[in-house]
Amino acid sequence: MKKLLKFILPVLIVFGFAGCLDINENVEVKKDGSGQLVMDMDMSQMLEMLQNYMSKEDMAKKGMQKMDTTVYMKDIVDTVSSLSAEKKALLRPGQIHIKMDMDAKVFTTHMQFPYTSQDNLQKLYGAMSDGTLGNAKLFGGLGGDQGSTPGGMDQFNGIYDFTAKDGLMAKKVNEEKWKALTNDPQMAQVKQAADMGMEVNYTTMIVLPRPVKNVDNPLAKLSDDKKTVTMKFNLIDVFKDPKQFNYKIEY
Repeated sequence: MKKLLKFILPVLIVFGFAGCLDINENVEVKKDGSGQLVMDMDMSQMLEMLQNYMSKEDMAKKGMQKMDTTVYMKDIVDTVSSLSAEKKALLRPGQIHIKMDMDAKVFTTHMQFPYTSQDNLQKLYGAMSDGTLGNAKLFGGLGGDQGSTPGGMDQFNGIYDFTAKDGLMAKKVNEEKWKALTNDPQMAQVKQAADMGMEVNYTTMIVLPRPVKNVDNPLAKLSDDKKTVTMKFNLIDVFKDPKQFNYKIEY
């Protein structure tokens, strides 16, 4: 997977595949504080365009080959000695599905993590940002030797501090982490994509057990019952203005 992800971004930049990626982040919070975090990523349009420039054999060399795999975290977390008992318990109920079919022009990933409390939701976001889900032993079998979350979402989430508790959900840029990321030489390609006006559609949908009292992000839209918050961004813009992804929701 790491091999595949390292290949995708340069290709997007070279061919200017604007709008070829769609990411949907869905958070559901129930009345008792439990719920699930779901991340969906659709790169099917990008895959179709790539086929106009590369043979199936060349794509396979870059890690792009037919795949329909579901990783059940319960089957692998106990084999990773570097994970704490707390993180193993947190990740164990989760699953990640990756589907790639060249002939059908389908390339999607689906990550689903149930949680039992908002404290655990906050810890889940922590695991997504601190590299836990990118552990090589968790995803090493999917190609490459270093591991990464599908879509490289650990890098994006890593610059934000996430808070979840009854009546409040918030995400805010961590200035120190943001500075460290911008100084990473590997981020030069992403900055180039931002300068070229490339778009990666990113939608966050948060379903809450009670109506929203206040939300401070100007891009946020509320459902008629005010229990669902939807925000749509261009993910690449995070490297121009990461604060536009900040939000504070009171409910």
